[in-house]
Amino acid sequence: MFKKILIGSAIALVLGIFVGFIGFPKLLNKMIKGQLNLKPGSEPRQMWEKFPIALNFSIYVFNVTNPDEVQNGGKPHVQEVGPFVFEEWKDKYDLEDFEDEDAVAYNMRNTFIFRPDLGLSGEDLIVMPHPLVQIMAIAVKRDKEALINMISEGLQALFKPTTPFVRAPFMDIFFRGIDVDCSIDHFAAKAICLNFHTGAIKGAEKVNSTHFKFSLFGGANHTDAGRYKVARGVKVSRDIGRVLEFDDSDELSVWDGDECNQFRGTDTTIFAPLMKPEEGLWSFAADLCRSLGAEFEKKTTYAGIPAYYYTIDLGDPKNDPDKHCFCKDYPDDCPPKGTMDLTLCNEAPMIVSLPHFFKADPQLVADVDGLDPVEEKHGVFIVFERISGTPLSAAKRLQFSLSVMPVPEVEVMKNLRTLTMPLFWVEEAASLDKTWTDMLKKKVFLVIKINNVFKWMSTIFGALGLAISLYMLFGRNQITTTNVTPTTEASTIDKH
Repeated sequence: MFKKILIGSAIALVLGIFVGFIGFPKLLNKMIKGQLNLKPGSEPRQMWEKFPIALNFSIYVFNVTNPDEVQNGGKPHVQEVGPFVFEEWKDKYDLEDFEDEDAVAYNMRNTFIFRPDLGLSGEDLIVMPHPLVQIMAIAVKRDKEALINMISEGLQALFKPTTPFVRAPFMDIFFRGIDVDCSIDHFAAKAICLNFHTGAIKGAEKVNSTHFKFSLFGGANHTDAGRYKVARGVKVSRDIGRVLEFDDSDELSVWDGDECNQFRGTDTTIFAPLMKPEEGLWSFAADLCRSLGAEFEKKTTYAGIPAYYYTIDLGDPKNDPDKHCFCKDYPDDCPPKGTMDLTLCNEAPMIVSLPHFFKADPQLVADVDGLDPVEEKHGVFIVFERISGTPLSAAKRLQFSLSVMPVPEVEVMKNLRTLTMPLFWVEEAASLDKTWTDMLKKKVFLVIKINNVFKWMSTIFGALGLAISLYMLFGRNQITTTNVTPTTEASTIDKH
């Protein structure tokens, strides 16, 4: 009987160790790698083509409460107004597969649907730097100073500004548009309007032959956001979603350095499974002309699922050798710590940072009253499940600011302070609800849990049964006995 227990226990122990601890993880990894790819018709491909849930897209605007003081050289005071909440739907169209490259090309499209029931109405009046007068004047003054006098005349003729700020409802500035009347018969004004007619000014929509509407976001709603080519991950699973080309180029030509021009990571809509924490989570942001890497910070859980917590820091281009190429002219013209200069990306004097200049140079916060950087509100994070490559909860938060400088040729801008003026910040966020987490638990973690129970029970009971049976078979028969032999002295009777 104990021999049978011995054999059964040994088999259980071997199965527990070699199947539960070694074989199953390898099999699971192979199954995941085989199923998670962008092969046409696959379930991941269908979800990737049209993301099944909407992202929450929120905009927070920095309302300037003392515009007259700022115009005369005073320190700006801002008040955050928001959120203005939208549903953001992502989909891909005009897909083309390349079997030999194991790649797929497509156009990306983002669609925004305003949800006033989840935030502010959109009719709130906002005071902020005029997105045409200030941005255009500063851009020309900084990079094409020979044209500043003509541009100054054109801006005066078109807008007749009495202030460098605009006061309008949020929806007008960001989506519906500000009126631009190009019917005026003025040479300098016509020179500016030519850029509207040719489409050189992003965000401008033509109303008729002489009128346009300009908004910060309207022109980007339900429109093409660029053509990508990415790896499908059929041949090499860890390459799934990796950006190979953008707008028919295998690298950017924006920055002065190969490191900054290379595509790294995915298009943000998919990540590879089984990634190691030290690899980080990389994705290419076309609107920023660069790739961003989220770094592992700690282990965490989400809805009972083990996960990893990642954060993003824009770093310090001046002091980080890997980021020197994000400087316009290293080391003399580098953006401050925690920021990025978008001038070379979109020809506008815009600065990107985390909201309220979180993790950025403290001087940026000191230059503007009303800022209060807090990690919980302004940090970027991703809660990531590494086995399936699923982001469980994430919030991408970016602030856009204007690199302000005085422009003597424009009367209303001649006394402005030199500083980085926050305009607005956006949050793109999503968290999987119970439906999705339960599905993930059922498909991945239920199998893992069953294996965990099996491997530990097999190993523990196998080892215990093996020890007991060995003892019963061999240990109990080894009884120590002592033979006593009488000595002569002990058996002799002293007759005397």
